[in-house]
Amino acid sequence: MSFKNIIRFACEEYTSELKRILSGLTDQERRFTPHPNSHHIDFIVWHIARVEDNWINSFAKQDIQIWDDQDWAGKLNLNINMDEPRSGWGWTIDQVNSMPKFEFKNLTDYLDTVRYCTDSYIENIDENDMKLCPDKNRPNYSISKMLAHIVVEQSQHIGQISYIRGMFRGLDG
Repeated sequence: MSFKNIIRFACEEYTSELKRILSGLTDQERRFTPHPNSHHIDFIVWHIARVEDNWINSFAKQDIQIWDDQDWAGKLNLNINMDEPRSGWGWTIDQVNSMPKFEFKNLTDYLDTVRYCTDSYIENIDENDMKLCPDKNRPNYSISKMLAHIVVEQSQHIGQISYIRGMFRGLDG
């Protein structure tokens, strides 16, 4: 089995699991915070999509992010002042709490667009590309490290969403 298949299987699995655990959640459930200093599901899903868009497009491809190229900030009513990396990383709780509401279907459309881009990127790289360090500011951070990071980070966030969902729906909900 090739490295591409392993990465694709991992991405397909976390995408499938994410869709499963989001299924049927209400707007109120997705905006619930289990603690005053924690984030909500809408923020986590947005962050998942933004992180992957940033890593694949800005870092790996050294190109414009889908977020900017297709004006997803406008589509999601998130034309808010964001410092780089504009993924929610490092946000304060006040920033998370002030995140405007948006049509969740638009967010999942953005996530699907990012996923398609990631799949296309993976399809077009080879073993030699895995060693490349495309960002001169991160000379020891290779494509292989980036892809491993995406799989691990996205999986962690899916666990967070699943935990919050379980607070409402139980183990089998």
